[in-house]
Amino acid sequence: MRRAKARHSAEFSVRAVEFEAIDLKTVQLIAVHALLWAALTALGAFRLAPTLEIHVLPWTQILAQGVLLGLAQGAFGVVAQRLGVSLRLMAFTAGLIFSVALMAQLVHPWVPYLAPAPLAAALVALFVGRAMGVATNLLVAFVVELLGPPLAGLIAFAGGLVAIFCVARFSKLSDLAIGGLEIALANVLVYGSGTLMWGGFRPDALVWAAASGPLTALLMMGLLPLAEQITQKTSPLGLMELLNPSHPLLDLLREKAPGTYHHSFTVADLSEAAAEAIGADPLLAKVGGYYHDIGKIVRPEFFLENQQNGLNPHDKLAPSLSKTIITAHIRDGIELGRRYGLKEDVLQFIPQHHGTSVIRYFYLKALREGQSECSIDDFRYDAELPKTKETAIVMLADGIEAASRSIENGSRIETLVEEAIRERIEDGQLREAPLTLAELEKIKKAFVATLYAMKHGRPVHIPKIVK
Repeated sequence: MRRAKARHSAEFSVRAVEFEAIDLKTVQLIAVHALLWAALTALGAFRLAPTLEIHVLPWTQILAQGVLLGLAQGAFGVVAQRLGVSLRLMAFTAGLIFSVALMAQLVHPWVPYLAPAPLAAALVALFVGRAMGVATNLLVAFVVELLGPPLAGLIAFAGGLVAIFCVARFSKLSDLAIGGLEIALANVLVYGSGTLMWGGFRPDALVWAAASGPLTALLMMGLLPLAEQITQKTSPLGLMELLNPSHPLLDLLREKAPGTYHHSFTVADLSEAAAEAIGADPLLAKVGGYYHDIGKIVRPEFFLENQQNGLNPHDKLAPSLSKTIITAHIRDGIELGRRYGLKEDVLQFIPQHHGTSVIRYFYLKALREGQSECSIDDFRYDAELPKTKETAIVMLADGIEAASRSIENGSRIETLVEEAIRERIEDGQLREAPLTLAELEKIKKAFVATLYAMKHGRPVHIPKIVK
């Protein structure tokens, strides 16, 4: 009875702590939205004249703008809440929205339509998500329409939509230049069509609307490093840099742990194919495969793939000590990654690619040595479970690649892949990963096809040509 009461008391305490954490996060998110609303309302209370005079609007107009902004931002907040946007990313988004609105206020009196309104939608779509980028674009267009000249909102909306589609294919600097030209074309078409319908055409305004596209591209290129640092996410351009084999961390991995280096490249190929098969991010999955085992650089000789001449230092160690050394590569990898500037979206692969799985070899060794009192849980990794599709894919690819080394050719590949995935599911390693059964089936087929390509058989004897 006492144990039951103690257990219920502990469960209640955990739930209370979780509720407090959720409640605090909600309050912080509401505070971010409230600050953005107050800042936009205050910004809309003033108008800057070409003579540098500042005009304050009547209080009734300020009130009406505040109500409209409140309604628009309320809808925006609901979208953000349903998408599960974190506090960090929400603050990043709010900062971009206000910055773009401020730039619009400052430039419209002299160079109408030059403000880089699509910048906010593009960066949010790139670092937060496409759905959030669309919501941001709608809010920015609404704000710019309230604060700017006629057609400003329509131009901002069209340019923002084009920018969102441009960042979807962004992988090199030339994509930014092309995107800037596409935004310029959209702005020109909207301005030209609008003035044909309602009048008020000005050649200089058309030029400024076109110039907004290249300006957006230039600002985006300059702000990418800052955005990566704030969001702790890596842009596609940054991911391409991490794939360079001459990256200092990959150089170090190749030098100190050559076996792990080749293992990581195979895991990366498997992960990329699986991510493409289910519509996840193949670039991020491939980078995760490259860097998931960098912690083995610290003690490479303790890992099988780096051992030579049949020498295994674990033969002289107690299983519990071996387990401590093996699991330490998680901590070492995170420390190394941070030292070399990896962002959290790449670092997450290091603790999540093992989850809480069992190091079976040393558990069985402990049992063979007569340590019958030891528990299987004593030989588990104390790390995070995969929380994204990409980290779950790398976890599966890591185990399958290791198991596939014993296969000489293409035999038993399908059985091996199926068993490895089933073991992870039954052990609860994928319970926090957003993968469906249909996606797991596609991942299995991608793994099998990739492994078949790697292990394809060749003729043992090639007959000579008799002349």
